[in-house]
Amino acid sequence: MELTVAAAMIVDAEGAVLCVRRGAKGFPSTANKWEFPGGKLEPGETPAQAAVREVREELGLEIEALAECAAVRHVYPEFAITLHGVLCAPVGGGRPSPALREHTDFDWCPPDKLWRHDFAAADTPLQAHLRERFFGSRLRTATFGRQARFLQSCDSTNTALLALAEAGAPEGTLVVTEEQTAGRGRLGRAWASPPGQCLTFSLLARPKAPPEVAATLPLVAGLAVATALRARGFEAGLKWPNDVLLGDRKACGILCEAQTSARGIEGIVVGIGINTGAVPEALAHRAVGLGGVDRLALLAEVCAAFEARYARWAKGGLPALRAELDALDCKRGKAILVRPAGGTLEGVSRGIRDDGALLLERGGQIEPILCGEIAQWD
Repeated sequence: MELTVAAAMIVDAEGAVLCVRRGAKGFPSTANKWEFPGGKLEPGETPAQAAVREVREELGLEIEALAECAAVRHVYPEFAITLHGVLCAPVGGGRPSPALREHTDFDWCPPDKLWRHDFAAADTPLQAHLRERFFGSRLRTATFGRQARFLQSCDSTNTALLALAEAGAPEGTLVVTEEQTAGRGRLGRAWASPPGQCLTFSLLARPKAPPEVAATLPLVAGLAVATALRARGFEAGLKWPNDVLLGDRKACGILCEAQTSARGIEGIVVGIGINTGAVPEALAHRAVGLGGVDRLALLAEVCAAFEARYARWAKGGLPALRAELDALDCKRGKAILVRPAGGTLEGVSRGIRDDGALLLERGGQIEPILCGEIAQWD
């Protein structure tokens, strides 16, 4: 059986969307699942007309169709469905309560929180469109984030964006996912990104900079994240070479990967993972979440903070960000243990050099560390 259905994505003035839960009757694949309200297209109807009619008949609500915005085809065991997403708004505004006839529950849910509901498989891809729309309404940049792909799930946003970079994606392209199944950090470490618990995304930069300058881009990204978090009241600091801490616990990790050719570096994918929800108990001693912030608003803020610092860095390298770098370097002046390639060193951090090297004081001498990580600190 083949169905053609309109799904009304009814959004209020604050961006919350109406979702409803089906009852136990009907097909097992969709029983008790959440969905966007709507129904089958009648002969001669457009998806927009069907969405308005179905919501009136099923839920007793008057809505206005704003735009037909997405189409999804899904094959369930019992039937196949083509679902036409229609962006709508309640007539008269507000958040009206629907009459629940065929449904058992409803929720006016922010796009950032839709993951909390167990959606029918066909409706799930429409969530990405809503997140993209909400993000776009809050974005205040000229370049970064202006071209965006919002995914429901992927193995790695870096992998996805590297493929787009190879295909010619412009600087500023953003890939963001609700769930990342094979995320990675530095040194081949895994980065867990369960649904709703992280802000996981990658940005594409195409700097015209020599490799030694391009290698400092993770620090620029770290400054951007720390600045955005501090604007929200978090005491965030930068830990060389690629972490953002709250206190002594990690809130964000950064992994930059280059797109290269025979000509050299063609682009750099800046992968960023921010713990926004609960962290696993086994990691709570060294990782921390932000306590359920609005991830889409934070994403827009990080993009803006990165764009501003990237512009200065592109002209003058790390020296152009010296004041911020010194102010946000949370291990500067502290006793630390560093693990460079093939060893362990103890000393006092004296900051970060213009080429991105950590300056480690040992026995009265300053030693630059170009590669490694700070493993312990006082």
